[in-house]
Amino acid sequence: MKRADSPQKLLPRAGPFVLMLIVLALDLATKYWAATTLASGVHPIVLRQADGPTVQAALAHKGWSTAQISDAVQGGQVVRYAPVHGLDPSQTIGAADLSLDLVVLRGTGLLAPRRWRPMPQDMGQPLDELLATAWRVDVQEVPQLLQNAWRGNGRIDNADAPIAADDLLAVRDHTIRVMEGASLVYAENFGAAWSFLATSPPMVRLVLFVTISTIASLIMGWVLWQRKMATVASTWALAAIMGGAVGNLVDRIHYRAVVDFIFNYVVFDETSFWGKTFGPGLHGWPVYNVADIGITVGVILIALDSLRQPKTPPPAPPA
Repeated sequence: MKRADSPQKLLPRAGPFVLMLIVLALDLATKYWAATTLASGVHPIVLRQADGPTVQAALAHKGWSTAQISDAVQGGQVVRYAPVHGLDPSQTIGAADLSLDLVVLRGTGLLAPRRWRPMPQDMGQPLDELLATAWRVDVQEVPQLLQNAWRGNGRIDNADAPIAADDLLAVRDHTIRVMEGASLVYAENFGAAWSFLATSPPMVRLVLFVTISTIASLIMGWVLWQRKMATVASTWALAAIMGGAVGNLVDRIHYRAVVDFIFNYVVFDETSFWGKTFGPGLHGWPVYNVADIGITVGVILIALDSLRQPKTPPPAPPA
């Protein structure tokens, strides 16, 4: 393979940046699709009358199939919400509050809407502190958020149920099964790879990740512009890595978390290995996105390219 001057001879200076922009655009577009189409327990899909006069029409407008709509309704995932009234932010969570189901549409800085409901281990804890932790805001901001919050008011059991002008409906879970072993789910990663540092203080995590990602992206951009990579293959690979890094950086700045949505898994039966018996279950790879694909493929290509390069023999000793 050609070395040293091959990128300079065969690639225009802007070529790798075009690939970087393609990876970046594909990453941001697919994340936007995931955020507006998929739902989870903390990030539901909100339906209003503007989406359609009925639940069936509103979800069909969002691209759902009849089977998906039926499964969501029959599974109790579509819930009607009403504006919150008389909820004391300083109250402590008791047994009667475990049915509390709140949705806030804006104000947290995270990807809205945000849903929260208490867990049994939350009993005895102040509501404002729990919401501040879940929505990653200061405790003093919780009363203002609750003024624009909605409270669960019963499940929808009919896909033809009308949506009133002052209604807010939320679909609390929606995943798409692509094939055996691959599904599209909504997930958020507040840390680095494999959720590293995900539980560290939010501001520390934000400053650390944004600083490191920005410096790394600038260095990669300088290397690409100066054509410092040894081969054409490694140049393209670095461009893919840069596109993925910038895509995740945009998420961290905009949403304080990286949106992931591709989930690969293997379902296995009971099996024996090295004399030990393992029961049936599901083994899944951490959820990832297009940016992660660009970074991973780029790193693998650079590693393979470096292994293929002929090693320069040491100079002969002087006579």
